[in-house]
Amino acid sequence: MRIAFITYEYPPDTGKGGIGTYVKQIATALAQNGFDIHIFAGSPYRTISESIDSYQLHLIKCSDGADFKNKVVSSFEFQHNLCLFNMMESPEIGSSAWDIKKKYTDLPLIVRLHAPNYLVESLKKRYIPLSAKLRYVLGSLRRLKLDLGYWRQYKKENDTDYQFTLLADHITAPSQAMKNWVVKYWELPSSKIKIIPNIFDPASALLNIPVIKSTQFKRIVFFGRLNILKGLVNATKAMKRIMKQYPEWQFRLIGDDGNGPFHGITMKEWICTELQPVLHRVEFIDGLSYELIPEAIAEAEIVLLPSLFESFSYTCVEAMAAGKAVIGSKAGGMADLLQHEQTGLLVDPERENEIYLSLKRLISDNDLRLKLSVAAREQVMSRHYSGLTSGLFFDFYNKILN
Repeated sequence: MRIAFITYEYPPDTGKGGIGTYVKQIATALAQNGFDIHIFAGSPYRTISESIDSYQLHLIKCSDGADFKNKVVSSFEFQHNLCLFNMMESPEIGSSAWDIKKKYTDLPLIVRLHAPNYLVESLKKRYIPLSAKLRYVLGSLRRLKLDLGYWRQYKKENDTDYQFTLLADHITAPSQAMKNWVVKYWELPSSKIKIIPNIFDPASALLNIPVIKSTQFKRIVFFGRLNILKGLVNATKAMKRIMKQYPEWQFRLIGDDGNGPFHGITMKEWICTELQPVLHRVEFIDGLSYELIPEAIAEAEIVLLPSLFESFSYTCVEAMAAGKAVIGSKAGGMADLLQHEQTGLLVDPERENEIYLSLKRLISDNDLRLKLSVAAREQVMSRHYSGLTSGLFFDFYNKILN
């Protein structure tokens, strides 16, 4: 079976996020099981085709996702003419395969849901001050064209991600939360959306991290992009209380800087302002390559991941594989990964006090922390390991063609 994955995002050239991680891991698993896999992805500086881990990678030099969507057509067409593809898959966000599907209407398209742009933007707006929202509306009145701006009613018919998903022959989602969102806001039939968790192949460096009972490091770690969506506003407020109450504990944040809660300030700048009295115990590490993540999170007892929404969360399963006590988010796909009180603690990311109390609980209860750490690693190996989930994808793809 010959499958094309069309995605602007792919590491390391165009991102270190979940889309690229998913495509890389599923491509490797499928190729190792006899599938002929081709990835078409964007790059800001090179156009190249090469063989990697038994699959073919075609990078297309482009300026952004929109430019990629246009340029990928000729690259895909060349490979398709050499040997016909049986199907293609693309994320909904960015609609990377839009023009290809328009040209090859009979070629089955699978749209893999990750997080539609509207979902992401609506979460960001929660932290825009009321004064800024009012200024936007007043400005539109001065231009004699009323625009409600942040209160503007959402119309899915104007959403490119929605329109692209309508072109899909098949739709998959990595979690129940992601499926529920699409059914609610896009009113797509529940029966058309198949839930298949992301493939996860834990690095041996994660599995080799010893699980310890003692608080050897007295460190809490966050890793991911530093932005509003990762729940860092309430996490920072909770950590401010924790670090005041427990002066021996430290906070390490691993990830590239992003937008803060207010216009004109980055998340790192905002965190530094909030934690100024304890800043000597706060450590920032710019985004690391995947290979360096295990070492960076090994020196911690607790991993804090209170995202406002995650369709899956590779950071969560990576922390679980590392044998760390994870405090995750109830909002989104982490609820499919962590069992509250059994393999981690789940919190409402909008409630600072829930985050604070969960942190305090794990700091003061070593037995609970150890139990959660051991159970988290065991669950990753029994439920999320690639050898188990890859079979779900094999069956799904085979059924499409049979």
